[in-house]
Amino acid sequence: MAGTDKSKKASLRLAQRSVGEILSGIRRENRWTLAQVSERTGVSISTLSKIENNISAPTYGVLTRLAAGLGVDFVEFLDMQAPVFAPGMRAVTRAGAGSAYETPIGRYLAMASELAAKTMQPMVVTVPLKRKRAPQFRSSHSGEEFLFVIEGTVEFYLEPYAPLLLNPGDSVYFDGSSKHGFASCGESEARILCVCLMGKSDMDGRVLVHDEEAGD
Repeated sequence: MAGTDKSKKASLRLAQRSVGEILSGIRRENRWTLAQVSERTGVSISTLSKIENNISAPTYGVLTRLAAGLGVDFVEFLDMQAPVFAPGMRAVTRAGAGSAYETPIGRYLAMASELAAKTMQPMVVTVPLKRKRAPQFRSSHSGEEFLFVIEGTVEFYLEPYAPLLLNPGDSVYFDGSSKHGFASCGESEARILCVCLMGKSDMDGRVLVHDEEAGD
């Protein structure tokens, strides 16, 4: 029993460095100012500063913008050295394993994070309870996304639609560039599977993104 517990703990991989440390390292290695990184990524200077100082945790959308704008892979922000995906390769993620990170929207467990340059990024998300009398956080990113409810009842938000209630077994496929978010509206946290299809980033004319955007 003890051996099983030990292996389960070992399978859940937590980053040794924070996203802020990794971002700061990339920026300093390239001798970029915060303003230059902001111009490259479309993420505001104030948000970049908060991330580097570990004041706020970036959403998935902000992480993908940082990766695209800085010319690195998403998994690099999970503090992993990953081989590039190629024909014939595979990645097996056992139950309870993955690379964990937390955002204001939920606790993410990234699957197949040992492979870089993937077209899709699968993630299991633990969704926190809906906050009463407080706005719900929103995120956006390039590409498309599929969401499947594993357990719990989830209130799903996607602009410009009205909130949608999703129960176990329900799913929704949507445009990731539209602001979206979710919250558990049951008695406990919910769990969902999200699969993001990476899109090509086009930074021309992009409005600056502030992390932890909230909606009604």
